[in-house]
Amino acid sequence: MDSSEPLQRLAEAMAGEICLAEVDPGSVMRRWRERFHISQKSLAKYLNVSPSVISDYESGRRKSPRVETIKRFVEGLIEMDAAEGSRVAVALEKLIAPEIASDAILDSREFGFPIPARLLVEYLECKILTHNGLLDRDIYGYTALDSIKAIVSLTPQQLLRLYGGTTQRIAILTNVSTGRSPMVAIKASQIGTSMAVKPAAVILQGVKELDPLAVKIADSIHLPLCVSEIKSAEILIHTVRSFNPEM
Repeated sequence: MDSSEPLQRLAEAMAGEICLAEVDPGSVMRRWRERFHISQKSLAKYLNVSPSVISDYESGRRKSPRVETIKRFVEGLIEMDAAEGSRVAVALEKLIAPEIASDAILDSREFGFPIPARLLVEYLECKILTHNGLLDRDIYGYTALDSIKAIVSLTPQQLLRLYGGTTQRIAILTNVSTGRSPMVAIKASQIGTSMAVKPAAVILQGVKELDPLAVKIADSIHLPLCVSEIKSAEILIHTVRSFNPEM
């Protein structure tokens, strides 16, 4: 496996999260595998094990994977991604840092080539609230965040790092109630910086009653703000993972 510092940091974050998940490490393993868009069958073939072995770990039928097992699992995901151009690893390397809880990041992907932001917005069944015309600009990927963990738990400096990695990407924020907190956080993250640090567009999921201030902020900073009609965060993540920009 490539021993570059960012990639090593990513591998350590992955392995560390699995090791520290004493109650259900299998669910963490499954989440990382899904982030890399790799099937159980493909990973098992690469690791030269039976698909049932991967399934047993992820379902909890096999408890407490050994350190060597976790190492092989993590390296397998990164190496398989490298064979496809390291699109997932490159996206995650920008966001993973020791001070940022990786479970705030639900999914992240690089497309490898630019596409109009509008394609992903329409795929996720979004209502466009501000700056419709800016969605014709190109993006190179997306980052999906748990809004509760990413907005409430992280400091402005940590948020700045997250949004700094999404300037040519769409930020998808799940489990949002009114939209006010994430938009205030995005605007606040720009204060004191020499350049605007913001996503190419923001998609909110789970909105119960949209706060007019969220729309006002997005409009003032020239940021396309969209609300997905997909009700469940889990379904939205499953849907965005099936998005194929080549079609």
